[in-house]
Amino acid sequence: MSRWWRLAGWLLGVALLLGFPVWARAEGSPPAGAWVVTPERVRWVAHAATPAEALEAAHLPLPEGAVLTVNGRPWKPHRPLPAAGWAVVQVQPPVEVDVTVDGAPLVLNTTAPSLGEALWRAGITLHAADRLTLSPWLPPAAAAKVSLRRARRFTVQVGQHTLPLTTAAKTVGAALAAANLAPQGLETTTPADDKALSPKTARLALHRVWEKIMLRQLPVAFTSKTEARADLPLDTIKVVQQGSYGLQVQRVRVRYEDGKEVGRVVEDTWLARPPRPRIVGYGTKITLQTLQTPDGPVTCWRVLRVYATSYSPCRLGVDRCSDKTFSGATLRKGIVAVKRSWYGYMAGQKVYVPGYGFGTIADIGGGIPGRYWIDLGYTDSDYQSWHQWTTLCFVAPPPPPNQIPWILP
Repeated sequence: MSRWWRLAGWLLGVALLLGFPVWARAEGSPPAGAWVVTPERVRWVAHAATPAEALEAAHLPLPEGAVLTVNGRPWKPHRPLPAAGWAVVQVQPPVEVDVTVDGAPLVLNTTAPSLGEALWRAGITLHAADRLTLSPWLPPAAAAKVSLRRARRFTVQVGQHTLPLTTAAKTVGAALAAANLAPQGLETTTPADDKALSPKTARLALHRVWEKIMLRQLPVAFTSKTEARADLPLDTIKVVQQGSYGLQVQRVRVRYEDGKEVGRVVEDTWLARPPRPRIVGYGTKITLQTLQTPDGPVTCWRVLRVYATSYSPCRLGVDRCSDKTFSGATLRKGIVAVKRSWYGYMAGQKVYVPGYGFGTIADIGGGIPGRYWIDLGYTDSDYQSWHQWTTLCFVAPPPPPNQIPWILP
């Protein structure tokens, strides 16, 4: 309607320029004339007393349902025109507007001054969150086709909070963006933000997702190794270097969703401090010792404290007698047995045991767990019982280094 008012104003200006009679008349005198304005035509008629007379003189019909105004005010057809020099009689016929409401077509025949009022007259109330493709203030004649998407109510779960949301958006992402809840960075939504909002959708969720980088320190175990030491006496064991743990560092990316950890990935690992091995030194320094014995001085290259037992052909600890030894020699005094782990190194070596005399390692025995042990051989006729700690002397000279067990098992 504002367009017709602008046209009427323009006509008034033209009338003044052309000298049309625009002066006051006496009370009850007929008007000088009227401008008749329709969307298609503009005509001047003289001496019309009512809008109906003006329309008849202009040969213009009054369409059914049209809005009739005089000087911009609603007017009845047979109501006398105002007492002024001339009037503007404006006819606005109904305008057809094609409206689509949530996909359903609707045709409006309206004389409302604006699109919003036309919808209201049709029983369609616009809400703030509704989405109308044209401005509701637009005249219906300028809005032949328009689409309306009605807003619906949802709830949005954000962490521990539930928020109401009214929106006419088509997708989850657009709905959340309208509420200033658009997902940022790693954040996700349920349903996915590119999914369309269906009539069955009632609940949305925005999952707050963030990541944290952490450094995790892990100890690295040290190893132990042995090392021959020429500065240590034979059969001496000493820790020459204490071991220390190393330090391994991992860079871990931890992901959280709604405050809960949902995953972690080790991105990098490096050795910040290497472990330091524990070094145990064993002596390889051979020092000759001389023992004064009833058999005269005996020079030893190795002296051990051992637990001695004795055996003979019929005192083997089994239910039979035998004088055979592992080396093939006949069991008698002078045959010394050791456990198997010693025998491979010591077989054939000459030894001396105080109270027993000289002997040769030529047999294998069971041994006593946790002790250095020897078994002194006898015949059944000269057998003597041994169950005591004693000294075992390995008679010099020493064997080659590759035949010496530097660390006794």
